[in-house]
Amino acid sequence: MNTTTVLSPRLYFSYSQFMVYDRSVELPGCKWTGKHTRQGFARRESTVCFNTPLECGHANVSVSRSAYQPRPEYSRVIAVPFLVRSGRVVVDGPEETDVERTVALPPGNYRLVAAQRVIGQEEEAIDLFFESVTEPLRGSDVIIADDALDPPAALIEIADIAGEA
Repeated sequence: MNTTTVLSPRLYFSYSQFMVYDRSVELPGCKWTGKHTRQGFARRESTVCFNTPLECGHANVSVSRSAYQPRPEYSRVIAVPFLVRSGRVVVDGPEETDVERTVALPPGNYRLVAAQRVIGQEEEAIDLFFESVTEPLRGSDVIIADDALDPPAALIEIADIAGEA
C-alpha cells in the first residue's frame, strides 16, 4: 500500500539532528560518536537519530509507506533497518517536548529511508519512506552522501542510549 502523510506541525530540528522512533521506546536519544556523525546517523533497533545538513531550523516532513523514490534534489539519503513494535512511530526534534507528531504503521520490519534537502537558510525538507520487508535488513546504507558526510567503510549499526555512561 502506497500512502503519503504530511506531518504537521513542522519539525524543529536542532543539534544537527531529528529522531524517528517507535512510541514504545522510552529513551529514544542515541549517543553520537565521531563515526556516527561521519555516517549521518546513530541507531538502535526501533530508534534512529538522523544528522541534518543544517544545525537547526524547521523542516517539512512527509512520510510514505512505500519504497524510496529517488529525486535529483535530494542531497542526503540514508537507509536503515527499523522495527515497528507498537504500531505508532514518532518523528521529533531533540528539543520538542509538547508536539505530537506520529504516524500509524503496522508492526513489523521496515527499510526506513530518510531523504533530505536544504530549501532555505534554516529550512529543510525531509521525506521518510517506510518500506515493509519480510526479514530484518542486515545493515544500513548511505545512498547519497553530501559534502558533510564521510561514512566509514563499515557503518556503525548500533548506538548507546544518550545520557548513559
